[in-house]
Amino acid sequence: MHMITIALAVAAISMTVTRSSLFRGLRSLVDFKLVKCPYCFAHWVSMLIWGCYALSHPLGYFDITINIFATIALSVVPMYVIECFNTLVDNNARFRGPTRVSS
Repeated sequence: MHMITIALAVAAISMTVTRSSLFRGLRSLVDFKLVKCPYCFAHWVSMLIWGCYALSHPLGYFDITINIFATIALSVVPMYVIECFNTLVDNNARFRGPTRVSS
């Protein structure tokens, strides 16, 4: 169960940092592919989370490595769903154009 929870957290963090307007300033300051690619960023997030987890739960290096890559593999699915949803919403917004609120 920890693996699924951590994979969802990795997907959410990776997509938020690499795609949301909240971190647009950070992405413009740091010109690395790392902060523009959710899959690349997920590797670092997964390593950080499993590293912190290993501090409180005794895990060997092999177990940590397997957990990191398994988490990345599981996090790809929610990242893909989020990316498809964002694309659908963006395309729908462009199709309809700006909306005006009448007073």
